[in-house]
Amino acid sequence: MSPWLSNPVVHTSIGDMAVELQMPAGGRPSSAMLELVSKLVEYAKQNAEHILDLIYAHYRYAEANEWLDFWDVPGGLARAEVMNEVESVALVVDDELVASVYVNPHWDPEHKLDLLFEGTITAVNGEAFDLVDGTLILR
Repeated sequence: MSPWLSNPVVHTSIGDMAVELQMPAGGRPSSAMLELVSKLVEYAKQNAEHILDLIYAHYRYAEANEWLDFWDVPGGLARAEVMNEVESVALVVDDELVASVYVNPHWDPEHKLDLLFEGTITAVNGEAFDLVDGTLILR
């Protein structure tokens, strides 16, 4: 796969997000991919605070599972501070029309954080979830 990166980035209330369309080498994005990425971009702009809630809940999940020390990430961060520990956020659509908000957090650089988008965020790293009082509960 070769990614097709948009320029410029999408500006949201929680920071800039790159847009990436993934397709076979030399390929061009299909109209369906462009339509889906447009919906994902609009969702990210309108729901950036919910995305931040999920990123922060994942950070707290990592903290509860004692991952932070391994990656030299400080514990006890407030929600407003957590994006300082995120390398990047990308809005990604592949040629099979799978759309995700792809987060590269310092506390989990090996696995990352993949928020599946199906009109809304429906899965965290491939698992259904609930967000209850800021706590991420994977089903």
